[in-house]
Amino acid sequence: MRRNGKNRKNRKTIPFRGAKDESEEKSKIIEFGRCACQRVGKYGRKCETFDFLGFTHFCDKTRRGKFKLGRKTSHKKFRQKMKDMNIWFNRIRNRVELKEWWKVLGLKLLGHYRYYGMGGNMRMLRNFHHQIVRLAFKWVNRRSQRKSYNWDQFHHFIQFNPLPKPKIYHSLYNLKP
Repeated sequence: MRRNGKNRKNRKTIPFRGAKDESEEKSKIIEFGRCACQRVGKYGRKCETFDFLGFTHFCDKTRRGKFKLGRKTSHKKFRQKMKDMNIWFNRIRNRVELKEWWKVLGLKLLGHYRYYGMGGNMRMLRNFHHQIVRLAFKWVNRRSQRKSYNWDQFHHFIQFNPLPKPKIYHSLYNLKP
């Protein structure tokens, strides 16, 4: 159903009152999309980005040079997850045996990959995996006064007790299951 111009002009704008903490920095109108990206590119600037549901959305290009919406893990959420994992390692390292919490760590990684495993986000998934392995090495070696593993021993341990590798679970650009 099409609306004529009269109805659009006569409509009143009603402000949204659903959120109790309305903030100007949280709710703003940005210029986003293919045309906005081309317009901004003429002046040598970058397009605006926004964070939503733990992802930073940005203007990107396909391999063929066409516009696409790019998504990657928000830096704010990434840092928060790393802090949470550091606290978790600190609490769990001496309370439970390594074999038991290593399985839980694998489940935590799988959960992260299944949420953030979207096409175009592989770099952030690999970064998360790398940082978690480094944190695990750090906290495994803090269980006593002497060092439990050096890097070679730890990599040998990981070969026999592998953590899940990063994987794309949600392919948004091809509709094949």
